[in-house]
Amino acid sequence: MKEPNKEIRDYIASQRVGVLAVEMLDGSPHAATVHLAHSENPLQFFFETSREYRKCEALFGRESTRASLVIGSDEGNLKTLQLDGVVRLLNKEVSERERFSKVYLEKFPNKKEKIRTDPKVVLFTFLPSWWRFTDWTRPEGKLIVSSEDS
Repeated sequence: MKEPNKEIRDYIASQRVGVLAVEMLDGSPHAATVHLAHSENPLQFFFETSREYRKCEALFGRESTRASLVIGSDEGNLKTLQLDGVVRLLNKEVSERERFSKVYLEKFPNKKEKIRTDPKVVLFTFLPSWWRFTDWTRPEGKLIVSSEDS
């Protein structure tokens, strides 16, 4: 997959919230608003949630599950990034958990205590396989950039 350019990476870094849709075990979609943080090269998103929320059915029901993430749904912003890929629980590797701590807790330091002490907290990641960025703010007209562009 083609990595996003600097403009798109800067846009992602400026955002804190997105909508994540996961494929439930029965094949139906479930979408939820989530706090997000990301790392680059490769592009990877990190989240935390409660074991009691619906998306956990998909996270615990399969090793990975298909998902889509949308960043930027505010009409005042006029930019959006849509991504398709898979979600999965964080693996047991120290390196991935360290990356989560560095990336997610740096962006959301107020969640450190919750993650450390709440047994219901679930850490997971989204690995995109496709993305499309749309920017309606340009004087020359709408710009669309995709992971499929050469």
